[in-house]
Amino acid sequence: MYDAQFWAKAWQEARRTSSLGSGYHNEQAWRDFWDLFAEHYALRNRQSRPAADAVVEYLVNEGVVNPESRVLDIGCGPGTYTLALAARAKQVTGLDLSESMLEMLQKEARHCGVEDRLEIAPVDWREFPSEPTYDLVFAAKTPAIHDYSSLMKMNQVARRFCCLVTFAGPYNFALRNQLWEHIMGQAIQSRAFDVQYPFNILYQAGYLPHLKFFSHRHQYQEPLAYLLKHYTCYFKIFGQEGKEVETKIQDFLMDRAQDGYCDDFIEETIAVMWWKTI
Repeated sequence: MYDAQFWAKAWQEARRTSSLGSGYHNEQAWRDFWDLFAEHYALRNRQSRPAADAVVEYLVNEGVVNPESRVLDIGCGPGTYTLALAARAKQVTGLDLSESMLEMLQKEARHCGVEDRLEIAPVDWREFPSEPTYDLVFAAKTPAIHDYSSLMKMNQVARRFCCLVTFAGPYNFALRNQLWEHIMGQAIQSRAFDVQYPFNILYQAGYLPHLKFFSHRHQYQEPLAYLLKHYTCYFKIFGQEGKEVETKIQDFLMDRAQDGYCDDFIEETIAVMWWKTI
């Protein structure tokens, strides 16, 4: 029978067989990675802000967010969705383990004029109190929500609504994917963050999730010097480090660079899934 536990096990299997699986438990390396590149992440967010605004506007139109809402944003980063939520809600708490991300979030909130509506929580989601404190518990493409228990905890913390933003079907992080194949010798494969798993868990558990899909294509020009640091740090998460790996990364990027920059693009379809708590 395809009950909630069937889908919970299927989700675990998707994580186990993912190309990214070897790095899932390397938490300190991930934290170092995000700390190092918080400022650049915030810059990317400024470039792609209309996409985040569209998601929040959808939630407003659905009645999930209103001017009296108190929101928790799990894995908020430098404010990818936090800033747009703060512009439409009464208060937003940004939860993240990266101190640099939270510092950048505060700077961006001042830049956007919403700092008075923002609180920060440098807390691990696994250790966050399981009390119904927020009108909306929100999480977007964060590894904090990765299995049955981390998903269902959202319902314990929310008073009214939950929303999970995650991937729907294949997605292409062009430069990362090409470099992964160059370093690892095989194409990257991962469906560990596909919406089918949390959707079916919730449905089988008696919730009625609402779904809306958004497709995006973002194009960037990235400085070569930044990309060298970025990917050297990134591949360390997966045990790929040392002079040989650094040389491979450098040669790969320099072959694609023009005037000190590399073109990069992201193609993705995200699922915005919200539901009422029972």
